[in-house]
Amino acid sequence: MKQTHGEQPGRRSMTSVLQGKHLVVMVGEGGVGKTSAAAALAYGQACAGHDVAVLTIDPAPRLGDALGIRDIDAAPRSIALPRRAEATGSLVAMRLDSKRTFDRMVERYAPTREAAEALLRHPIYEAVSGSLGGSEHYMAFQRLSELVENAGQDLLVIDTPPAANAAELLAAPARLSGLFDTGALSILAEPARLLTRATGTLARASFGFVLAVVERVAGDSLKTGVGDFVRLFGDILSGLEDRTRAINALLRSRRTAFVMVVRPRSNDVVRAVAFQKALAAIGLRVDAIVVNRLTPPAMPSLPSRAQRLVDAPMQARAAITAMEREMDSLREMESKALCLLRAAMTDDDAPAVIALTSLDVDVATLEDISTLAAELFAKK
Repeated sequence: MKQTHGEQPGRRSMTSVLQGKHLVVMVGEGGVGKTSAAAALAYGQACAGHDVAVLTIDPAPRLGDALGIRDIDAAPRSIALPRRAEATGSLVAMRLDSKRTFDRMVERYAPTREAAEALLRHPIYEAVSGSLGGSEHYMAFQRLSELVENAGQDLLVIDTPPAANAAELLAAPARLSGLFDTGALSILAEPARLLTRATGTLARASFGFVLAVVERVAGDSLKTGVGDFVRLFGDILSGLEDRTRAINALLRSRRTAFVMVVRPRSNDVVRAVAFQKALAAIGLRVDAIVVNRLTPPAMPSLPSRAQRLVDAPMQARAAITAMEREMDSLREMESKALCLLRAAMTDDDAPAVIALTSLDVDVATLEDISTLAAELFAKK
């Protein structure tokens, strides 16, 4: 992809990054401010006149509070935007409901309505779908696929679950067996796991072997229940496999942008660069890396430290001096991390590097989101 005329590699603006994009996938480790960055990106694009939807995976209500929504849930909730003559966009926010997304997949791909209802009522399905260990990624991308199919928005922003590497991020969309990683229930789901991994004679043989083991341990009734579950779920596997292929194609589309959020620490930067390269190796391009929560620079207009502290008590002077020196050291460490990242992003197709200054308080209001959005889309 060619750079916009006049922009250096790694120095593009977020507006340039998002030009022509329909989907933004926010990725990164936990605790880096990814959810806030996703909200700010969505808010900024909505204020610029686009119709935007943002989907969060975070079960905490923090994003809803920041966007002025009392209860953020699976239903799209409209966000109030500043009314300006040139701003005609809209913003809705929602939170992933893994259980309901799984139910909709069953309803869509079951061969008949009766088969869907039987599977939805099955006790093993109820247990598995209600405690899907490790499946948030899968359900997030399934919900995303639904939104794309019914898109009424110009832009969709998805805040994915925390992931430190490409395999972790994409494992669930790539293999359906991840749906059954449910701890104590895994022995019950093992026949379905085998069925997703093999077909024909091998699958039937494996299934029969496992059922024989289950029968010895728990008796015929449990064997029959597992058999019914596998038979019912087997009917929808082909549909789920088709959807998985469609999701993988969507993630590799030129209209999709991956935006990575990272802390300004050298170790975090090293992991982020490795993550970016791993994604590139499987055909997924990271278009921007947001370095979040940089310590604000010292104010140049302030008098010198000696002048400001000349009348302060000795103990206060020592404490303030130590604190300010610690802040200077922190800025220096962050500056080195930022330089390390930019040095690794010099190719013509390198991701843009965008730095965001830490707010004085945690992101808690729509005004905070607006402040982040203004810096995210500022011309650097």
